[in-house]
This record gives sequence, structure tokens and C-alpha cells, in this order.
Amino acid sequence: MNEINPMNLTPQGDYIVLEKIDYDEEKTTESGIIIKMSQMLDSTFAEARILKMGPGLPLMNGDVPEVDYDEGDIIYYDVRGRQGHCPGEFDIIRREHVVAVIQNESE
Repeated sequence: MNEINPMNLTPQGDYIVLEKIDYDEEKTTESGIIIKMSQMLDSTFAEARILKMGPGLPLMNGDVPEVDYDEGDIIYYDVRGRQGHCPGEFDIIRREHVVAVIQNESE
């Protein structure tokens, strides 16, 4: 099977294509346990950069709600909301699984 290039994807509706950040980086907890973000996927949030976003889903009146983030922004997302298994270093989620936008310290 060919590896999917996320830049060749055009998300539809409220789907977002994310580039995982420091996915395999090891971190040490205060108690000395060494973990990787990839080991915590079923129970935590992860950090990612938004590569591409769909236009959103319209409300009953036809308006599409605005969001406070855009392509290139770094977010925290609920990894339990991942859509299927995405090979490589990217994920696909829906807008409802964005938990927070990470603000640049200079902002």
C-alpha cells in the first residue's frame, strides 16, 4: 500500500488534517517514568499543527460557524477523536475534538 501524503488530501466538512508534533519524543514524569506521546494515545491530548481544514458544516440556517484557529496553528486535541488509523505522522479529526489553541508567547 502506498503511503498517503497528507498534503494531497482535501478535507471536507468539519474534518482537519493534523501533523503530529514530538509524537515519539520521550518525556519523564515527576516520578521518573519515561513515556512517549504515542504510548498515551488512548487517554490524553496531543499537540499538533493544522495542515489543512475543511470549510466546516453549516448550521440549520446555512451559516458555517467560525473557529478561532486556522491552517498552520498549533492545537491540543483529544486523540480519542481520531478518525480511523492514519499512517505516518498525521491524524484526521473533526473540529469538535480541538481542545485548545496554543498561543505563541509573542501574541
